[in-house]
Amino acid sequence: MPLYVCYCPDYSDNLETRLSVREAHLAAAAEDKKTGASVFGRAFLDDSVATKEAGKPADQLPGMAGSVMILRFPTIDEAWARIKADKYWTAGVWDKEKVVVREIIGAPVDDTIKIQ
Repeated sequence: MPLYVCYCPDYSDNLETRLSVREAHLAAAAEDKKTGASVFGRAFLDDSVATKEAGKPADQLPGMAGSVMILRFPTIDEAWARIKADKYWTAGVWDKEKVVVREIIGAPVDDTIKIQ
């Protein structure tokens, strides 16, 4: 089944909204993980707080600037539908004009993500 990488940057200065709906977003992500629709998902950090030195973790919550996910769906339309159903989309956390969903392919040496 195809894999899709989803790049979902937040609107600027939107941390309060993100945190207010975070539990609903994480609950949906956990369900996606159970069904196999989600392969990977993480928040990404603003450059101003990203880890500068190995072994020193970033202050992750204040610096969240968006989400990146790898989703597994039969079609790109279904991947987009999942993104648009997410609480971060409906609550106005993600910048809808900047969200990108693209199909990705595996490589013969790829042993980190199994494409089935």
